[in-house]
Amino acid sequence: MTLRVVLLSLLIACPAFAQTPAPAMPADYAAVLQTLGRQGDFKDNVLKVNIPRADLKVAVDGVATPTPFGFGGWVA
Repeated sequence: MTLRVVLLSLLIACPAFAQTPAPAMPADYAAVLQTLGRQGDFKDNVLKVNIPRADLKVAVDGVATPTPFGFGGWVA
């Protein structure tokens, strides 16, 4: 009997753990990505586009630091 209760409880609880599909990206956002020529991350109705900077030459204590170490930019 206890096994039945546990299995029934799990069966009832399974839909609560199911993931919902990601919302589709609006056409306006797709146009922005096409204009920028970049890929973006669309999550929670926010489009984030990373834009690396090649114009910066950063050195810390005389050591060249690559731009991916926090010197890029992004648009949301």
